[in-house]
Amino acid sequence: MKTILYDLIHNLTLLMSGFYLLGKLSPHPITVDSKRSVRILYGISLSLLSWLLMQMTFEPVPGILIDLRHIPVIVAAYFAGPLPTMIVTVVIILYRFSVSLNSSAYAAALFILLMAAGTSLLVKWLPIYSKRTFTIVTIYATLLHGLVLTYVLADTGLILDILSVVLPASFISSWLALVIIRDIRLTKQSMRTWQQTAQRDFLTGLHNFRAFTDRFDDLKQQMILQQHEVALITIDIDHFKHVNDTFGHEAGDEVLRQFASRLRDGVTDAGYISRNGGEEFSVLVEQLTVPKVLALAEQLRERIATSPFQLPNGTLLPLTASFGVAHFPQSTPEIQQLVTDADVALYHSKQNGRNQVTLFVKEIEVAITHPVD
Repeated sequence: MKTILYDLIHNLTLLMSGFYLLGKLSPHPITVDSKRSVRILYGISLSLLSWLLMQMTFEPVPGILIDLRHIPVIVAAYFAGPLPTMIVTVVIILYRFSVSLNSSAYAAALFILLMAAGTSLLVKWLPIYSKRTFTIVTIYATLLHGLVLTYVLADTGLILDILSVVLPASFISSWLALVIIRDIRLTKQSMRTWQQTAQRDFLTGLHNFRAFTDRFDDLKQQMILQQHEVALITIDIDHFKHVNDTFGHEAGDEVLRQFASRLRDGVTDAGYISRNGGEEFSVLVEQLTVPKVLALAEQLRERIATSPFQLPNGTLLPLTASFGVAHFPQSTPEIQQLVTDADVALYHSKQNGRNQVTLFVKEIEVAITHPVD
């Protein structure tokens, strides 16, 4: 019996190590909505873990093999959905049949099928992260394991001795597996939420300057392998300081929120919008020609200029915005100059009456650098 206990501890150690490594497969929790390729990889990885557990099988009596191969099936059915569950279930059954074809093998196959189906149904009916669900699934798995062992050990006279060791181990391993996978998933979700929060402007909900910088850096890296059209629209609210000075910062904040909303409605999924600080915003767009980018900027300008902003006190305040546009590779031959050139174009709009869209060209840069009296 001491040998059986040691074998169970080795199985538990392998399980815990395996689940930790499985957590490294994806930066996001693997669910039924994950990419198909990720779910397939998860199913294959769980199959490998089950196979390793089957190599660590212990034999309490000749011809009777016991292990914890069912734990990866529970994890797949509980967290990952039908596809990974089907993969790991089929692999286990096929491998078990390849070892021997006898009543024990058929009982083991039925056990795995019932484990996969039962866990899937329980998770479908119950809240996934609830301790009650954990307990019900674990009890179901343990009872099912006990029934199968009772059947295969019926003629050995060792049923009580073996079940007294195996069933507690089965319960504990199932529980630990679910808890560990849950904690890994919740940690990933918390990290993802933190990352999203860290890259969002708290006032407008748009991406912040840090997120814009990361996005732009990614685009520059992509250009090394494959160049395509990228444009930057920089936007500045005209006379915004007057809003704060006259109506207060609460009114200014409300204007910024409404301004961001109009940008979102106008850009939709066509671009990457960010608030880069104060009253300055930007829109990164890809795969659009110069005329289409200018049309988008003009449409945004009109959306802002033609409808007044409503302040907290009910005042309707008309506002305008100035726009600068730089396009790679049409107006800006080097992508790293995109931000600088868009800012130059924005400055030109400001200096020439505001409430307009300016496309960067070299002549503008020369005129700003060497102004004519």
